[in-house]
Amino acid sequence: MGNQKFVGYHGTFQNVVDNILDEGFKPQKRINHWLGQGTYFYTEKKLAQWFITRNSKTDREKKKINSPIAIIKAIIEEEDSKVLNLDTTEGVDLFFQCIDDHSETFEKIEFTKNDHINRCIILDILTRLCGFNVIIKTFEASDHQPSYAKVNTSFFDRKIIPLNVHYKETQIRVSDQECIKSTEVEHAIEYKRPKRLYFDDKNQFLG
Repeated sequence: MGNQKFVGYHGTFQNVVDNILDEGFKPQKRINHWLGQGTYFYTEKKLAQWFITRNSKTDREKKKINSPIAIIKAIIEEEDSKVLNLDTTEGVDLFFQCIDDHSETFEKIEFTKNDHINRCIILDILTRLCGFNVIIKTFEASDHQPSYAKVNTSFFDRKIIPLNVHYKETQIRVSDQECIKSTEVEHAIEYKRPKRLYFDDKNQFLG
């Protein structure tokens, strides 16, 4: 039995950085977390910066925070048995095997039509019953031209050349922060929306 090591990036604000470094993260609970309750990291610094920049302008509570954004880089190391990697075939097999093993528990739950809420409920239960602490999953952007992107990939597939290549975001959820071995601040530069790449329906690059 070995350990797995990951590097994650968490977007926050400079006014709480010292508190996070001294006392750890204090995640907010939500019923529709992507991977259950816990602290979230992106595997790409750019995405962590994009997420906190967007939230600082759109989230009602975060709009009240008068502080520059900051990025915290974390080294995460956990035992193999406590990592559920939903990007691997073994991880998906394990996920559904655990659901089957605890089917009596899940039969008592009234699920919704919202995949975020259902997945959050299940992963919170599996965290408790199966001991999963670190959960990893890559999500394909539901918007094929998210605000961090240069290309509308859906339009490209429809009008130029069908390629089925879309933007993806890998997230790491940590429940018990004991697995976070180190944290350091990477001060972010001002986030700027990327220059778009545009194509017409005659396969011509427009600039």
